[in-house]
Amino acid sequence: MKAWWKQPYNNRLQWILEHYEWFGFSEKEGLVVLMIEYLNTCQIAITPALLEQKTGLTKEALDQALSVLCAKKYLELKAGRSSVSFSLDGLYSADTAKTQKAMEQPVFDLFEGEFGRPLNSNELMTLQDWVSRYDSSVLVKVLKEASMYQKLNFAYMQRILSEWQRKGWIGPDGREVRNHESG
Repeated sequence: MKAWWKQPYNNRLQWILEHYEWFGFSEKEGLVVLMIEYLNTCQIAITPALLEQKTGLTKEALDQALSVLCAKKYLELKAGRSSVSFSLDGLYSADTAKTQKAMEQPVFDLFEGEFGRPLNSNELMTLQDWVSRYDSSVLVKVLKEASMYQKLNFAYMQRILSEWQRKGWIGPDGREVRNHESG
């Protein structure tokens, strides 16, 4: 049996618009998702050049939006013999709810706000991994410490997390075991 979103009587574009706020898209990400869904529905072969033309985005802005959508697992790029297909099945699948939880917007917003810029795709994937492994309060404290020492980079924050685990301040469940700030 086909998945519900692959049934011919479902209007996927309408479903995306009805649930748009669930996904936390930026304007560019939303535009790219809608354009990919439209082109897929019309069975038009999608290329990055076509997406640039249809959305009016620069190559860099399009690459950033595609990277973020892939990191959030909403978009999957599948290489074929002579083309690449753009699948948005991740928007509709059961794993989307899990990914949505892992992409807790306040933590991501906090990191982007502290960095003063959008996170790149590698940083997003690292942060997504951290959110799935650590309690958000731990990540906020790591960000606070890195910021305090003016060392806002993910390698430094990874060293902080490793050190705190080594010292037993973070348990195997990713939660803070003892408040190291008070002693």
